[in-house]
Amino acid sequence: MSHILLRGRNIIIMKKLILFLQLTAILVFTSCQSEDSEPAPAPQPPAEVENTIFVYMPWSGDSGNLYSFFKTNLQDIKQAVQSQGGLGDRHLIVFISSSSSKGALINVEYKEGHCVDDTMTVFDNSLPGQQLNSVSWITALLKRVQEHAPARSYSMIVGCHGLGWLPGKKVTRSRHARSVSGGHGTERLPLTRWFGGEKYQTDITTLDKGIEQSGIGKMQYILFDDCYMANVEVAYELRHSTQHIIACPTEIMAHGMPYDRLWPELSKRVPDYGRICDEFYNFYVSYTSPYGTISVIDCSQVEGMAGVMRDINRSGNLVTVPENDLQVMDGYQPSIFFDMGDYVSKTAQNEPELLARFTRQLALLVPYKRNTPSFFTSVRDPENGDIMPISTFSGITISDPSNNPKVKNALDGNSYYKATH
Repeated sequence: MSHILLRGRNIIIMKKLILFLQLTAILVFTSCQSEDSEPAPAPQPPAEVENTIFVYMPWSGDSGNLYSFFKTNLQDIKQAVQSQGGLGDRHLIVFISSSSSKGALINVEYKEGHCVDDTMTVFDNSLPGQQLNSVSWITALLKRVQEHAPARSYSMIVGCHGLGWLPGKKVTRSRHARSVSGGHGTERLPLTRWFGGEKYQTDITTLDKGIEQSGIGKMQYILFDDCYMANVEVAYELRHSTQHIIACPTEIMAHGMPYDRLWPELSKRVPDYGRICDEFYNFYVSYTSPYGTISVIDCSQVEGMAGVMRDINRSGNLVTVPENDLQVMDGYQPSIFFDMGDYVSKTAQNEPELLARFTRQLALLVPYKRNTPSFFTSVRDPENGDIMPISTFSGITISDPSNNPKVKNALDGNSYYKATH
């Protein structure tokens, strides 16, 4: 009898134990289900840094394509980053086109002593709203840059062909023949104010509006690694979009900017602009093709210069100076770009007070500049090129004295020209 009771008691204990284990399993399973059903935490936005440098290299055309040079430029930048031991408190974002319809937005990261590309987005630039020459494209792209690389200050490097302030037009490829060996933008005909290949020519006004509408604020600098971008007309157009312009008044060789030398300053929130000019000069004076010009334009001074030039242009005592007596900064015939300092000093020679005002303002507008004794142009002779002497160099050009029909047809619509005439 006692054996039966003991066995019955054991059965009761076993049932209770099984029930306990079942309840425990249910609780554990329910707990796991509850944990699995919780939403994943939202990704944290990137931390704000001191400075973001955005390198913009849009499509440079089927003829005279610069893609291989762009890749070399980027490799030089990455080598400089590695030599510095990393990016520090800054971001490096790159947009580069591999064709007229395809481009990638890349976050360059520094990991274990090397630069690593993190491709964030690949774009189809043939789609509506993503064409490289539209305000909406530049606006959207700069908003992406801010989203992925928030910073207290932004700087921009633009690498491509360039032709100053002239307004863009649709042209056929045959009219855009150019020699890459000569420079970044060496067209036979002065057709456009553009950076970008023949399919996507971007006006400076488009860049200006895109920057404004993106909300990114005023750039610390825009460096144009393009030909003919150091003009007073370009500076006036971009005066609300950037504090400084780093650019070349003449053509620049296809190698472009020597980024391995310039990066230590370009990567700073406030660069030493004088050193940038010196390093550029030191590179090109000993380059295989020893021709180069560079200047830094302080855009906060461009409205002051416009005021001085307005007073000069209203003078009835100006001297008409033939083009052949002026320092030209291109190979076009008739010329498009003239040294501004030389032009005004000869035109206003009978207005000593106005000329003195101009000289003072020019020193403020162009605080830094360097040049080799000559510049190279492949415009007149695309096969062999021409070497043009530089007798005077103010670091900035102007198109007012040009008799080129393309200039004459476009000046009336130019913001600087309207502000000074």
